Amino acid sequence: MTTRDEIIETQATGDERGETSHASAREAFPLLTDRVSSDAVPLFVENLRRGAKPKDEWTCGVEFELFGYDARRSFARLDPAQVQRVLAGFAPSSNDLVYEGGTLIEVNAGQMNRLTVEPGGQIEFSGAPQHKLADVERELRRYLARLAEIATGHGFAFVACGFDPLRTLAEQNWFPKSRYDVMRPYLARRGARAWDMMTRTCAVQSNLDYGDEEDLRKKFLVGNRLAPVVTAVFANSPFQEGKPSGYKSTRAAAWLDTDADRALISPPALDDEFTPERFVAYALDVPMLFAQRDSIYLDAPTGTRFGDFLARGSAAVAPVFGDWADHLTTIFTDARLKQHIELRAADCGSLDDALALQALWKGLLYDQTARDEALRLAPRLAQAEAIELREQVARDALEARTASVNVKALARETVALAEEGLRRCAPDEAHYLDALRSRVCGEGVSPADVLLRNFAGRWHGSVARAVEYLRIA
Repeated sequence: MTTRDEIIETQATGDERGETSHASAREAFPLLTDRVSSDAVPLFVENLRRGAKPKDEWTCGVEFELFGYDARRSFARLDPAQVQRVLAGFAPSSNDLVYEGGTLIEVNAGQMNRLTVEPGGQIEFSGAPQHKLADVERELRRYLARLAEIATGHGFAFVACGFDPLRTLAEQNWFPKSRYDVMRPYLARRGARAWDMMTRTCAVQSNLDYGDEEDLRKKFLVGNRLAPVVTAVFANSPFQEGKPSGYKSTRAAAWLDTDADRALISPPALDDEFTPERFVAYALDVPMLFAQRDSIYLDAPTGTRFGDFLARGSAAVAPVFGDWADHLTTIFTDARLKQHIELRAADCGSLDDALALQALWKGLLYDQTARDEALRLAPRLAQAEAIELREQVARDALEARTASVNVKALARETVALAEEGLRRCAPDEAHYLDALRSRVCGEGVSPADVLLRNFAGRWHGSVARAVEYLRIA
């Protein structure tokens, strides 16, 4: 959710409040275009601290990705021209269209909502931060209603799941965005399923705020350590190329084989002594994907660890402060930190599940008692154990078990704890967890289990029936 321009806004807000802590850093804070060196590292830490908000200002923001298909062409994935046609249908005026060269890449869809495009043409709705989940629901329903109108008018179909159930990697239509042109060759060398991740996955994300440094520490640890449980609860991608893939979250499996430097476990989440300084130190050690200058993405520093780039630059590009903001968007861990916490572990699914995800994280993290209990419940694992857990969850979802974690039992405790937290901090929102109370606490199944059961039963092995079931617009 945070853009480079929003960082500038936060800087100004902090100065206007007359805050005195870290005063020297505030006075020296550079503009995004200012040259920087290794001396800027304390400012990166300070920038995270500036994301802190008082509790009464905490909000929830949803990001919701969907696959688009041309129902008139045997459910081929939408091509770039068709994707741009969809985006244009959301613009309140021509001033709300954002182009890169001659390509429409983003739309400001009103009420601070945005539409952007993922590498394979997946369309992502980024909702404005909201204090109440009812407002998140209202904006999502408005978006889906308009998307359904566009789909009907053009013969398109939009499907909510975590992995493209129909089309091969060769059949994907890469969206012509220069950021992806730089990422594509580099990531192909970093993981066998990196292109799957880019073109054939869709997620739903929850973005939450934090308060003081201790609150940030606990939320970051819970967000990362309970991520495999959340993946299991919302696993919704058991199909690949028209048949069962062998995974209940094929999306999660693809992410595990994408780029170990940026897409596995966040090392600061393995240690109880998390601090903003430790997160910055970790991010400095992650190789860069690109540098952006005048809206052009350059590969001159690609593969260079950010700390090395900061110290020495590259032959063609000198580091500026805005490179840090861009770099944070290329860290793909389950929970990542900007000036808010992004919780990224769930497959895309139904509207009810998208709202249940927001309620789950809000109940766990916006009530102090629930947050502390969630940290106690969350598995504290070494890196190898944490990866093993994620591998088991990708394959088996709620049925996953390791030597130290019974995922189904932990999921039930997690949902119950989130409900307790919501009943204290937002009691009128507890009903958003109804779907999880029934499915997880009652039946003990994930959405993928339901899909596979129907596929083997009344759908008689028809993935077309599964796609129709998953169709959301």
